[in-house]
Amino acid sequence: MYEIEVKVKIPHAGIKEDLIQNGAVFTGAEDQSDIYFNSPTRDFAKTDEALRIRSVNGEGEITYKGKKIDTVSKTRPEYNSPVDPIEMKEILLALGYFVSGAVIKRREIYEWDGFIIGLDTVEGLGEFVEVESVLRDADDKASIDKEVCRIFEFLNKYGISEQDSITTSYLELVLKNQNE
Repeated sequence: MYEIEVKVKIPHAGIKEDLIQNGAVFTGAEDQSDIYFNSPTRDFAKTDEALRIRSVNGEGEITYKGKKIDTVSKTRPEYNSPVDPIEMKEILLALGYFVSGAVIKRREIYEWDGFIIGLDTVEGLGEFVEVESVLRDADDKASIDKEVCRIFEFLNKYGISEQDSITTSYLELVLKNQNE
């Protein structure tokens, strides 16, 4: 499975109303708490990978994200599985993994034309919009590139172009902010 995702830092004012007026469906809001782990044998920051446990209302999910495959979006292979977040954290720590950081955010979720649109308010960073599409059977780069273009066509109506895309993860932004 490939997650095709474009993230931009932009205030939410006006976007919510426009989404609803154009047929987007509000599917809910979540308080997400993400704990990221690093490997004892390789540095995920250097290998462009991510391993996290996300908790939402007591429910947990472990996610592994592989290397990004382009420079304008955050497209990468992604694998998810439900877990008990407390137990999974203990398992990873027992295996030698260590916590590399945390991200706390509030996400309002909309669906429109096959996209999942997240209006994120990230603790310590501000407001972002993420537009995501999932390709389960992407067998070539052309189908991925086509979906990235489709996302930017959608974002263009808000004056957002490829140059506005942020490929840095929330974790990287949070850690950079803490070090400044």
